[in-house]
Amino acid sequence: MKRRSLEARLCLLITGLLFALLLAVGHQQMVAQQTALIEEKIDNYESVSNALALMYAPLAQRNDQSLCREFASRFMKADRDISYLVITDAEGRVLFSDTRERGTRQDKSFMGRQVGRFLSLVRQPQSPGSQEFRKIRIPAMVGPGRRGTVVVGFASRSVDAALEEMRSRLILAFALALIAGILGAVSVAKAIVRPIGRLILVANAVTSGDLDVRVPVSSRDEIGELGDTFNRMIQALKESRDSLIERANTDSLTNLYNHRYFQERLGAELSRSERYGRPLSMIMLDIDHFKTLNDTQGHPVGDEALKELANLLVSQVRDIDVVARYGGEEFALILPETQAPEAMVVAERARRAVARHRFAGKDGDTVRLTISLGVAEYPLHSREREGLIMAADLAMYEAKSMGSNRSVTFSSDIRAEKNPDPYKLYLLLSATDAATVEAIAAAVDAKSDRYPGFSRAVMLHGVAIAQELRMSEEEQNDVRIASLLHDIGKLGISHAILNKKGELTDAERQAIRTHPTLGHSIVQKSPNLKSMLPGILYHHEWWDGNGYPHCFKGEEIPLIARIISVVDAYHAMMTERPHAAARDVEDARAELKRCSGTQFDTKVVDIFLSILEREEAQAKAA
Repeated sequence: MKRRSLEARLCLLITGLLFALLLAVGHQQMVAQQTALIEEKIDNYESVSNALALMYAPLAQRNDQSLCREFASRFMKADRDISYLVITDAEGRVLFSDTRERGTRQDKSFMGRQVGRFLSLVRQPQSPGSQEFRKIRIPAMVGPGRRGTVVVGFASRSVDAALEEMRSRLILAFALALIAGILGAVSVAKAIVRPIGRLILVANAVTSGDLDVRVPVSSRDEIGELGDTFNRMIQALKESRDSLIERANTDSLTNLYNHRYFQERLGAELSRSERYGRPLSMIMLDIDHFKTLNDTQGHPVGDEALKELANLLVSQVRDIDVVARYGGEEFALILPETQAPEAMVVAERARRAVARHRFAGKDGDTVRLTISLGVAEYPLHSREREGLIMAADLAMYEAKSMGSNRSVTFSSDIRAEKNPDPYKLYLLLSATDAATVEAIAAAVDAKSDRYPGFSRAVMLHGVAIAQELRMSEEEQNDVRIASLLHDIGKLGISHAILNKKGELTDAERQAIRTHPTLGHSIVQKSPNLKSMLPGILYHHEWWDGNGYPHCFKGEEIPLIARIISVVDAYHAMMTERPHAAARDVEDARAELKRCSGTQFDTKVVDIFLSILEREEAQAKAA
């Protein structure tokens, strides 16, 4: 649609109104002036006509036509409005007449002619111009003892001349007023349109998201007040936006940045590091045994502890570093321009500060907390955001498996060639197809120095038991994937501990016992694998309650975990391990029977043994 200028329309409107006003005023003035002139002339004509009649009487007595003619001529020259003079007797016979000569020459000036044309648009009072305007009859003596009538005809010459002059003055005033009005209209239009134009530009900028613009205000009138109001509105919008952004980016409990902002900021910092070839490190940390604190001291104490920890972390880093609450009792730090050894210094400083701090407990008591930290560096450990997070996670899990309250860098031991790259591990965990899950299982088997296909063998027997128990297709699929990933937590345990020759120390045995919890922590980050978590977390729980990590017993242990527990123990006994020799088939089966009802669910053991017998019979028949 064609844009119309408000300024042009305002000018046209104001000029049109002014033009109409001037026409109305001019017409009124013309009518009033002309009426006054006509009334004045009519009175004057009556007087002149009476005078003529009185003066003519002596001449008529002398009966001298030449004197009468000379008298009439002089009289008509004296008053230019007298057009003719006629004297008649009582019977209407003309005794004397005289007429002013009518020329064809126009007396009007050029300006007068233009004014006349222009003002011809305006209705004028009845005026015959140079035609007869007034005829006056006066009774008079026209001879000795004779009565007659003196008829004097008057034209509107003097009225026309006066109106002509008035028109000239009026058109000049009209032109000056119109010019002044146009200039005033332009000025008024600009005074209105320019601020509106600036307001439109600023409004468009605000629509585009720029809340730093302001409307220039140069007057204190209503338009200036509108600009001030608009500026205040923009400021209010900016403050509201900043407040919303801050709330959206901030954890409501600790006032640290939240998980969403951490992800965005890490992506931006990684892009900057890649652009300029600069290092960047990140730290993942988790509060050790935080669940115990909540259970013994209560959640309000736990919340206060999180707040105090947040303040401690902020006090240990630089202004350019980013501290965020990653989720629950887990925190993350972004350290730009920092390599892994320098990040380890920061991690250790934070760890010692937390270990020294006395956190407020219940009833005025104080409690001690420790944290475990994992460090990863870009681009040394991963070039991708998700891979870097996974590397720091794995390092943190290793710190926990080593006894907690320590800092660990994602090392070559963790990322040995037989283990997946952190980013690849992230991608595998984000998938749901069997091939990718089996790839993760193969990496876990490789790290534990178990024969290739160990986890797959556990999976095949687990699914067979699930089918015997008539579990649904969905539940069977959960058993399938959980069996493959049940030992994924071992990715976060030192290779030296997993494959140590000889007896394990109590600390090393405890470290290995953390792998269900570590596996649960790794897999729960994948939204596609959450239904498999019970099988991963509880597959080392015992039927009699002497297992780990939560000492569940009997039916408290999820069925998926009871299935994996039996099958995993059987295949582990059949495998050569650093700290235990492989058993034969009969010995392994006897051990399952012996532990049935204590370590294992009797029903699951019986079904599994029947499956093994059936497989043996089929193998012999083949």
